[in-house]
Order: sequence, then C-alpha cells, then structure tokens
Amino acid sequence: MCSPDLVTVGPDDDIDKAVDLMRSRALRRLPVTEGGRPVGVVSLGDLAIDRDGSSALADISQAPPNT
Repeated sequence: MCSPDLVTVGPDDDIDKAVDLMRSRALRRLPVTEGGRPVGVVSLGDLAIDRDGSSALADISQAPPNT
C-alpha cells in the first residue's frame, strides 16, 4: 500500500463499482476498507467467480490449494 493515490471500496459497495475501478485503474487487487481500516481485498479471481464461474480464471481461483 505504497501508492500515493490508494483506491478502495467498502464492504457494502456494489460489485460493479469494484469492477469499474479495477478496469479503469488496471488493478489486480482492490483493498476493502471500513472506517478507514482494511478489512479485505477483492481480486480479479473473486470477480471472475462472481461474473463467470465457468471461466478459466474462475476455475483456478476456486481450486483448493495444494497441501
């Protein structure tokens, strides 16, 4: 989080807002903040799962980790 122009969304923001921000700013991850504190991160994989669960990126994002 060293960017001088940090962009975030809130936990109640619409997913379309996250998509628009990530697309317009070429972001792969978008911090989620509440009350100025970080509470999570939205990733491209999260959006792929939500938008097109059958895409290759969604498949990779949903795969269980190798243990």
